[in-house]
Amino acid sequence: MARRNLLDRLVGVGEREREKRKRTAVHLVSWLFVGMVVLFVLLLLGQFVSRTMLSHPISGEMDKAAMEVHKGERIQINVLNGSGRKGIAQKFTDFLRARKFDVVHSDNFTDTNVEHTYIVDRMHDSASARKIAYALGVEDKFVRTEVDTEEYVQADIVIGKDYPLLKPMK
Repeated sequence: MARRNLLDRLVGVGEREREKRKRTAVHLVSWLFVGMVVLFVLLLLGQFVSRTMLSHPISGEMDKAAMEVHKGERIQINVLNGSGRKGIAQKFTDFLRARKFDVVHSDNFTDTNVEHTYIVDRMHDSASARKIAYALGVEDKFVRTEVDTEEYVQADIVIGKDYPLLKPMK
């Protein structure tokens, strides 16, 4: 009997030790899981801070290099003076030619009382129209599309009374 009590005690100690090891392993796995979740959350938080506060957000606008006329690119335009002031069309023509735009025709517009300078996209080529607007300092809201199959130029520029505010005059 004494042997049996000793054996029972040894077996009981072994089971208790196994249970203790099992609980320790479960705790260790649980803490490893919690640690991985915390690490993942910290990485996401770091990405959020980096993208919103440290780097510039992505913009839908084109960068300056993309807005310039490049070698081999040909953007043909008409410059029409609607401001009522003499010599403005020539000043704009010189300015645009210096920036590699192909000014085909420069003249007075039928209306000499135009308030705002605007650009008329004649070939549904919005990229070229935006380049012209950028070069002159004209807001995008003053670029309109009026496709004309009879026209041979990409755009018409109609200079308005706001011409002193535009880049050619600065």
